[in-house]
Amino acid sequence: MNILIDTNIIIPLEPGSLTDFEINTELALQFHSLVQKSGNVIYIHPAVEHDLNRDKDVSRKNLRKTLIKRYNIIDSPPLLTVLDATHIGLPEFGSNDYVDNCFLASLKGDAVDYLVTEDKGIHKKAKKTGLQSRVLYLRDAIALLKDFFDETPPPPPSVETKKVYAIDETDPIFSSLREDYPGFDDWLKKCKLDHREAYIISDKGNSCLAGICILKKEERLETGESGKTLKLCTFKVSDNQHGNRYGELLLKTVFDFADKNNYRYLYFTTFPKRDDLIEFAKSFGFECVKIEGKDEIFMHKSLVFSQEDILKYSPLDFHIKFGPRVTQFGKNSTFIVPIKPEFHDILFPEMREELSLFPDQKPCGNSIKKAYLSNSATNLLRRGDNLLFYRSQHKPSINTVGIVEGFMRSANANQIARYVGSRTVYRYSDIADMCLRSKRDTLAIKFRYVKQLESSIGVKELKENFVLNGTPQSITKVKPEGVKWIKQKLQM
Repeated sequence: MNILIDTNIIIPLEPGSLTDFEINTELALQFHSLVQKSGNVIYIHPAVEHDLNRDKDVSRKNLRKTLIKRYNIIDSPPLLTVLDATHIGLPEFGSNDYVDNCFLASLKGDAVDYLVTEDKGIHKKAKKTGLQSRVLYLRDAIALLKDFFDETPPPPPSVETKKVYAIDETDPIFSSLREDYPGFDDWLKKCKLDHREAYIISDKGNSCLAGICILKKEERLETGESGKTLKLCTFKVSDNQHGNRYGELLLKTVFDFADKNNYRYLYFTTFPKRDDLIEFAKSFGFECVKIEGKDEIFMHKSLVFSQEDILKYSPLDFHIKFGPRVTQFGKNSTFIVPIKPEFHDILFPEMREELSLFPDQKPCGNSIKKAYLSNSATNLLRRGDNLLFYRSQHKPSINTVGIVEGFMRSANANQIARYVGSRTVYRYSDIADMCLRSKRDTLAIKFRYVKQLESSIGVKELKENFVLNGTPQSITKVKPEGVKWIKQKLQM
């Protein structure tokens, strides 16, 4: 794959002197090493010269201009006209914004597969242009490269429930929280005395926390709505764990708990500067409210809905707003999706009978957002369609429900890889092989995990109730009479 790097990645890779050590130098070097090891290619854009020219240190500027010649330069890069200027403007030639737009134009024009940058402004622009999945922070790029190309899988993570008083209060994960919240230690002491519980993910390599969510059970929202309410008092993933989808793993655990215990609402508060957390929560149906007289942002999500809501929202929007444990049957279609056991157990680790037998844990297993690749010829899929995943061997059955978020077809491995990212069970070599051997374009489906069934539905029962005619060999649309029975069976 071709990876474009921003000037803020070049600088830590090419310090002007031995004393000119940047904060991200270690990460940048790790990223560079992984790119070389995996056979990928780093590119820089000709426009970075505008950035380098702003350096008032002439000797350092000239040194870096010389050093960047070791990298591949994009020859005749795509023009800015490939971007929609209504979203990101028309900046002055040579300005910071101009350079940023040049980077995004190279992405839009498919001159490169990914852009790596620490610039939050570029990430915001990428979202406006629909390129956000291809613009990565250093830590995310490292995680993606490890996922696609590293042959050594990480140890499987697990979410544990602990009392707050049993957690080491000196753990590094609390450092930024102490900086942001005056009186944090007093609040933490209160959590201990109240015997509050927390979901934690341990970083087995460093003997510290990789993620934490402290819970508080309440009876109403701060906005006044009454009903069983779960407050996420602290929701934090360690800075060195980006890309492993631990935030989704924590949130998935919260959703499971809330669903099983009939909670009506979820909420948390945060500061406007935590735009990463705010955008993450919005993607799972949390709504953002500014409460008058408070600096904090109030993020809340309803888990209850009316018949009017079912009629009002499209299947996917309904699922995002009130899910993930709910989906519609009626406005959309339902498909059986066969999946091999070895891939099923990586994509849906909740279904493993014995975790120790499956040491390979990929980010897609932690996530709510996942991807499925197939050589199926179907052209019937639409956003919001239901997916019933059929474990094809060794106790063949339906165990898991998903909902289609998007899909695309391509014979180009790079296009497929950058579309699915770390949502898939496949490594890059597997995707390349699939594209090479297939007689048709590979189908990539982005989907969201809905729920794991309390009891599996076997082939015999599926046939008796018109869901299947025989053993599915490819993605199969369920007939209306079968959909009716499935809806009743799943109680959705």
